[in-house]
Amino acid sequence: MKKKLNIQDIDFEKYLDNALKSHGYLFPETDEQMAVFEESLAYLPVPEKLDSPELVLKTKGERKSYREIGPPVVNSEDEKNWAIAAREGKNIPPEIVEQMKKDRDEARAKQDGDKKK
Repeated sequence: MKKKLNIQDIDFEKYLDNALKSHGYLFPETDEQMAVFEESLAYLPVPEKLDSPELVLKTKGERKSYREIGPPVVNSEDEKNWAIAAREGKNIPPEIVEQMKKDRDEARAKQDGDKKK
């Protein structure tokens, strides 16, 4: 049977620190903390196709450069959200939104022109 702790009798900071370390939210420092942490881990075997050293040896040197892959695909909804986030969620006047769209279109046109060269 586990010993019940009276929370008033202990130092809450130490208790919290021990709990965080025992459950893996901070790095365990003692054997007891490590034992509690290991009990909470589930064993997940590595799939056979990833367990082979040939996988690493075959793929070495096959990395593609940024130029081969191309730029990441970004949709316009993401760009809109980034612009708003950059302004900390404040309302943007319509003339600023139009200027942002114009700048974006000009940048894309310039980028497309560079790709054709």
